[in-house]
Amino acid sequence: MITIGDGIHNFADGLAIGAAFSMSWRSGLSTSLAVLCHELPHELGDFAVLLHSGLSVRNALLLNLGSALTSFIGLYISLSVATDLATQQWIGAVATGLFLYVGLADMLPTLIHAHSKRQWQKFLIQNAGLLTGWIILLLLSLYEDKISI
Repeated sequence: MITIGDGIHNFADGLAIGAAFSMSWRSGLSTSLAVLCHELPHELGDFAVLLHSGLSVRNALLLNLGSALTSFIGLYISLSVATDLATQQWIGAVATGLFLYVGLADMLPTLIHAHSKRQWQKFLIQNAGLLTGWIILLLLSLYEDKISI
């Protein structure tokens, strides 16, 4: 279930990145950076769950790699169909909905049910992480036009 869910999630990541690159390279770059920031801990968590469920390191890596490759399928589909603004907006809306679903259905219950002897410390660390992510995304959206290479 984790691998299938992660594959669908990575497919949506590819859709979002492809639609963003169809708009502009700056938008694609900032979307890629945002996806990278949320995928690193997500993939590490999936890897840990696969290891905990009894898979070998090799098999867990192969399953993680297989689900990660679905992002390229989403990327290629999005790049090929996102030729006009309306299609780009639809792809963005679908990808946003999938991201919200994953965040609310997967991450939020995990945060709520995490057990700790120091409740205030858990509260502060979780909120610091969430606020850091939101601030990074806000800065990316505000200064996206000023990115230059």
